[in-house]
Amino acid sequence: MAKKNLYEILEVDADASQADVKKSYRKLARQYHPDLNPEDDEAAKMFKLVKEAYDVLSNPLERDKYDEMLFSGAGGGSTDWDDEDEEEDIFANGDGSMSSATARSDAPVNGNDLRYDLEITFEDSAFGLETEIRLQRSSGCDVCSSTGTEPGTQTEPCMNCNGTGRVNVTRSTPYGPQTTTAVCEVCHGRGRIVPYPCARCNGTGQIQVFDSIPVKIPPGVDEGARLRIRGRGEPGQNGGTPGDLYIVVHIKDHPIFERHGNEILCEKQITFAQAVFGAEIEVPTLEGAAKMKIPPGTQTGTIFRLRGKGIWDSNSGARGDQHVKVSIMTPVNLTDKQKGLLLKFAQSLGEDTRYLGR
Repeated sequence: MAKKNLYEILEVDADASQADVKKSYRKLARQYHPDLNPEDDEAAKMFKLVKEAYDVLSNPLERDKYDEMLFSGAGGGSTDWDDEDEEEDIFANGDGSMSSATARSDAPVNGNDLRYDLEITFEDSAFGLETEIRLQRSSGCDVCSSTGTEPGTQTEPCMNCNGTGRVNVTRSTPYGPQTTTAVCEVCHGRGRIVPYPCARCNGTGQIQVFDSIPVKIPPGVDEGARLRIRGRGEPGQNGGTPGDLYIVVHIKDHPIFERHGNEILCEKQITFAQAVFGAEIEVPTLEGAAKMKIPPGTQTGTIFRLRGKGIWDSNSGARGDQHVKVSIMTPVNLTDKQKGLLLKFAQSLGEDTRYLGR
């Protein structure tokens, strides 16, 4: 894919105001957000690029440095979408994270958000649910207090970059040698190395733990709804805030009911006699059987309403209705006597019975 500079990634001009930069970032972040583009690798790449472009252009000092590189022809204004490990890429850190080469390596980094797909029953979606999920996530190492060093030892300055976290890289260009700043590949931009890594976390400062997290599903939740639990995502680094946990709700199909917004629909068969004479029948509801009157002369396909038997509206607190569609059962396996009576009945209504049974 062709290279683009940061302004092209954010779809703004080089003289765009900070307000325009922020506005475009919000639009693009929503467009490419992983939660809205599941299993779309290109969208995930774009989301990462948009985020990191905004991190540079929203910071006046970093933006000035970037503009100086961009307009001086130093080659720092482009990044390759297909090669995130390119050494000269101003975004690529040695640990795979993305940040400006001129940014502080010890700056706070917020934790990543997590997603958990939760399947619930149709009834739970109607009335709500309090449950608990078990989730694996990263947590600060309890042995080294997230430092990554073995207890009793300390980090040491990186000799490759003299503790700065950055090194100068000189490359040949059509205009002669050009020197740019790159992240130190030895310390990955931290400026310090860990000579004695913590045995518990292998020097990463983080371990994998299982959390039991209480979850409250409100009444009326619909398929695909996302519930946000703040601070229960991946932990931040260097004092950064933890990410959030998003619970994505999936609802099992019901053998009887169909949902249409806050209304539900079911079907009920009635006999020919019940349709003719009228009757009081029992119909299923989310709360058990309920009585429903069938008026005389009911036609097949008629839909009746049971008020307040549907799904709760999570916003207004009102409850929808249940709709019952009736169909008339055709009797089967009739005896000869029953067939004779039915034939006489049809003749009494003036029907042409000459072709019946043929």
